[in-house]
Amino acid sequence: MATVSQMGIPGIGNGMLMPKRKNLWRVTFTNIGQGQGNSADVSLQAITCSRPNLSFEEIPIHRYNSVAYVLGKHTWEPINLVLEDDITNRATKVISSQIDSQQKLIGADGAFLASASSASIYKFGVKLEQLDGGDGTIILETWILEGGMIQSVDYGEGDYQASESHTINLTIRYDHARQELEPNSLGTAIGGVVTA
Repeated sequence: MATVSQMGIPGIGNGMLMPKRKNLWRVTFTNIGQGQGNSADVSLQAITCSRPNLSFEEIPIHRYNSVAYVLGKHTWEPINLVLEDDITNRATKVISSQIDSQQKLIGADGAFLASASSASIYKFGVKLEQLDGGDGTIILETWILEGGMIQSVDYGEGDYQASESHTINLTIRYDHARQELEPNSLGTAIGGVVTA
């Protein structure tokens, strides 16, 4: 008679590893908005955030009647972050300050539409953490994105027929990402085995 401890794949092993859950995460920022407002206000309003995607250029090597491929440069694809627009405008102020540091969209100090003189002035860091959901908040995985900047922002639209909240959709371009996988003692998705 089969028991739960025998669940698995023949020839591979028993057990089912507990999956990471999509709703247990947090995103934090370093230097977004250049000190104007609190970046935690942006973190608190986050609804969805995509994880980094990586792609490589492929370089064909042609010889006689065949082709082989090698890898070229890599590209980290931008991430998408959706925020709920709050009635206090605190998250929006941070985003507006960040955009303003990237390029003055409204003339100020005699510098109409002036861009920043150096990217280090406006670039920020992003930390995306996958959590276990327990009270101790174990971090399972951390993505660290460096050299971030807002590539595009979409403030949405008003709609007399809708009752849901406004959202702000950000596309964040960054220079590099790294993944840190944390060791932990968490286990499988099965349990409650009865022994004789």
